[in-house]
Amino acid sequence: MRKIGTITIGQAPRVDVVPELRHWLDADCEIVEKGALDGLSAAEIAALAPRSTDEDVLVTRLVDGSSVTITHEGVMPLMHQRISELETQVSTILLLCTGTFPELEARVPLLVPEKLLYSFVRGIATPHMTLGVLTPSEQQVPYQQKRWQQVVKHVNARAASPYAAIDDVIAAGSALGRQGVDAIVLDCIGYTLEMKRRIQEQVSCPVILSRAVLARFAAELL
Repeated sequence: MRKIGTITIGQAPRVDVVPELRHWLDADCEIVEKGALDGLSAAEIAALAPRSTDEDVLVTRLVDGSSVTITHEGVMPLMHQRISELETQVSTILLLCTGTFPELEARVPLLVPEKLLYSFVRGIATPHMTLGVLTPSEQQVPYQQKRWQQVVKHVNARAASPYAAIDDVIAAGSALGRQGVDAIVLDCIGYTLEMKRRIQEQVSCPVILSRAVLARFAAELL
């Protein structure tokens, strides 16, 4: 039986993500989960919160179902530690975050959703394409605009947290569709298959689910 590992920037287990990943993975594969914030106290997690509006922020989920906003810089040492713990146990590691992580390396294949999503969108892009992007936090919107303009020229980003009311996510996705985007990326692993389906019912363009792209790539390695 092959083992794969998952690393979340929040806490494991990710009961909101991993069961859905199994839709695309071999039923016999074993999944070993790790979280960057595993074992941390509330005070230790609070210390990772952004102190200013210009910090690179990430939104993630805790084991109790609540969401937190942390900084990229603060979580990186914990991510390196979790990779070290996993890479001797599994054949492949899946990063459960769509953020930018050029610093991360592993001795086994490490699937980084950002890289996979960039490749996917480049593969379907046309010269005049407008890409819609859903992101969890308003604070992330300016960054997402610039980030995705590395891939396509025209980007329209909106915020709707996958960890809040699902109707807000559907409304934000529908709004992007009404604005005439050519594809929508749900740019957070927290967005679910149900969210994709409900947005797809409201729009005529493709809706790209990050966790599905990640899982389909992983399935090819099993």
